[in-house]
Amino acid sequence: MAKNIYSRTIYFLCEDPNAAHPVIEQVEQQTGIAIPRMVADDLLLALQQHKHRILMIDHYDYAKIKSQLRDLPLANKSFETIVFNVSHRLTTDELLSFGHLKGLFYHKDNIEVIAKGCEEIINGENWLPRKVASQLLFHYRNVVDTHTSPATVDLTTREIQILRCLMTGSSNIQIAEDMFISEFTVKSHLQKIFKKLSVKNRVQAAAWAKQHMRP
Repeated sequence: MAKNIYSRTIYFLCEDPNAAHPVIEQVEQQTGIAIPRMVADDLLLALQQHKHRILMIDHYDYAKIKSQLRDLPLANKSFETIVFNVSHRLTTDELLSFGHLKGLFYHKDNIEVIAKGCEEIINGENWLPRKVASQLLFHYRNVVDTHTSPATVDLTTREIQILRCLMTGSSNIQIAEDMFISEFTVKSHLQKIFKKLSVKNRVQAAAWAKQHMRP
């Protein structure tokens, strides 16, 4: 793939730019694209001078890097992010912490897949596993739907999400799985919903939702 089609640059956000980073080096070899190293202190300058940087982050080192970022969130709209070496399924909140997430690769993904994904991302595409894309779609769809709830009832985004699940007849276990929370948390939210709506059970809550909320 010709290099001259690339209009944006991937930067590897790391602790030590001089250390060996096998995955990054192999991606560079596979794609023929240079991936400059960047430390946390460089991000402020990047915000001021570069508007199209893509940050690539090793999830294994993310906790340490995040502590160095202080008040500079990755969620800044100037950055797109790629996360690799992910060892487990991330919660929706964890996914959102990466801001404009364009790509996610698990530790089991081979270099060919990561390299192909990076090529697509640098050309404006997304490279997200299906379940990750579903999580984000579910979240953003419900953020939009929040604005359709009655203004007279102070429901949180999560409570509205649960009400919509009730409208489709979902059980507590199904709601927990769909929302990536525990069944206990679902029950806790339901009790708050019942109190806010002045209803006694999930059937009455579902009936309220069908009357007041858009499907």
